[in-house]
Amino acid sequence: MKHLNQTNNYESMVVFSSEYNESELRNIVYPYIQQLKKLGALSISVITRGRRDLAYAIDNHKTGYFIQVYFDSSPNILLSYQTKLNLDKNILRSLVTNLSKK
Repeated sequence: MKHLNQTNNYESMVVFSSEYNESELRNIVYPYIQQLKKLGALSISVITRGRRDLAYAIDNHKTGYFIQVYFDSSPNILLSYQTKLNLDKNILRSLVTNLSKK
């Protein structure tokens, strides 16, 4: 049985609209990292995967800017983080995966 205080390793892949340049994108991503820190996430690592073609158009976008975030946290902060991602109009798609599950 899992304890509520258990920390898991997560990967978050976020696809942003490609209409922004790299410095604008940093300003958009920074609040998400700050929110993770405020919620108690540890070992936060951000990897920019760059602008890539999408397999299919999303809201008339054919390309997206891919950002990968790795972090350790308790499962109870995920709902708050995912809700913020879902409400952002700059985000085309997002997915949070638990890397601790086997």
